[in-house]
Amino acid sequence: MLEYTDESKRLVSTFLAYRNDIDIYTEDEEKDKEFYKVLFSRLIKPEIKINDITPLGCKDKVIERCKNEPKSDRKKLFIVDGDIAFVNGNIVELENLFVLDRYCIENFLIDKESTCNFVYMNCGTKSKEQLSADIEFENWLSNYSESLIQLFIHFAIVNCHGGKFTLFNANKYHSNIGGNYTFNVALVNQDIAILKEEIIEKYGVTSYTEKYNELNAKWTNNIDNFLTIVSGKDYLIPILLIKTQHFKASKSLPSIEEVKINLVQYFDTNNLKKLKEVIELSL
Repeated sequence: MLEYTDESKRLVSTFLAYRNDIDIYTEDEEKDKEFYKVLFSRLIKPEIKINDITPLGCKDKVIERCKNEPKSDRKKLFIVDGDIAFVNGNIVELENLFVLDRYCIENFLIDKESTCNFVYMNCGTKSKEQLSADIEFENWLSNYSESLIQLFIHFAIVNCHGGKFTLFNANKYHSNIGGNYTFNVALVNQDIAILKEEIIEKYGVTSYTEKYNELNAKWTNNIDNFLTIVSGKDYLIPILLIKTQHFKASKSLPSIEEVKINLVQYFDTNNLKKLKEVIELSL
């Protein structure tokens, strides 16, 4: 696949300006453009033209491009994930930069309707009504929420001190029992204990306790917080795929890109109300 330099991407977006009322730059890669095009077609008023999105790669690249973008009359918006810094309350503020108020863009895609529709499209043998009853959306996610919120709080404490952590993936915390993957909360608690021990060893018990109490009070155990701070790409979507396997005769599952293009057509766009308002009010 042809790769563009940062300067080439700048020129391409300029060349395509006539197709767009606002130039939008995102994280991710060229393969994610179709996902964003569908997202904005659902989110923004149809009279506003957004036919092209320019993916720039990682979050740092998007922020750097935002800082160095030449002044012009063109409306521009640079969109980045909240990531673990959002959990800590550390938000970068720049003109034309929009920081998502969830861990990543995938977090906005998971709701009761989009989940039920995704399972329905992959199952094909039950009605949506029956699947909705079988999935038990809130009860299903409540099995994960407390331990995974705690895990991400500890990731945030590490990040607060400038340390590094490994995000892993929700699959790490599931045990294969008779061909079915079952959530094993003990595995999560084991990693939380390791993180806690490392934080205390490096930064002291007082520092750990103060930051933990602050974040634990802010991110209490509920489904809304779970869907906000636990990575959608690395945890929520894998959890959805594991759930979907319970309703499929075949254990084959779609790629993350296929999951996203399905979910984006059915998720509640009110989840991204702030982004919608920023774009529409800027024009």
